[in-house]
Amino acid sequence: MRLIAAIVVLTLVAIGAGALAGLHLFAAAERVADAKKGATPPPVASSYAGSARLRKLSPIVTNLASPANNWARVEASMVTDSMSDEDAGILAAHISEDIVTYLRSASVTQFEGTRGLQHLRDDLSERASIRSSGKVRELIIETLVIQ
Repeated sequence: MRLIAAIVVLTLVAIGAGALAGLHLFAAAERVADAKKGATPPPVASSYAGSARLRKLSPIVTNLASPANNWARVEASMVTDSMSDEDAGILAAHISEDIVTYLRSASVTQFEGTRGLQHLRDDLSERASIRSSGKVRELIIETLVIQ
C-alpha cells in the first residue's frame, strides 16, 4: 500500500512540475513573439550601386550535346549598369544566344552537383560580361531544368 501511495505522490509531483514548466515556456514564447512583432527588420544591403538594374531574359530552351535527347530550360536575369531599354534588349538577345551556344556544347554531367551549377553560373556570367564589355555585372540563373 505504501508503494502505491508513493507512486501516486510522485506522479502528482511530476504532473505539477510539468505544468509549471509548460506555463513558464509558454510565457517565454509569448514574450519573444511580442518582441518580434514590434521589431522592424534591418534594411537589406545591396552590393550594387544605385544605377544597377535587374533585367529578366526570356526563357531559353535548347537541347544538350550529350546525350542528345536531353533538353535544358534556363530562366535567367542580368544585373546591368544603367543603359537604354533598346540597348538592354539587344544585349539580352545576344546573351541569350551565347547561353544557347554554351548549352548545346555541354553535357548533363557538367551540371551535376553544386560545383557543376557554380561552374555553369560562373561561365555564363563571364560570357555575359565579355559580350557586354563589362556592362553586365552578373548573370543570375533563376531556374535550370534538364529533362
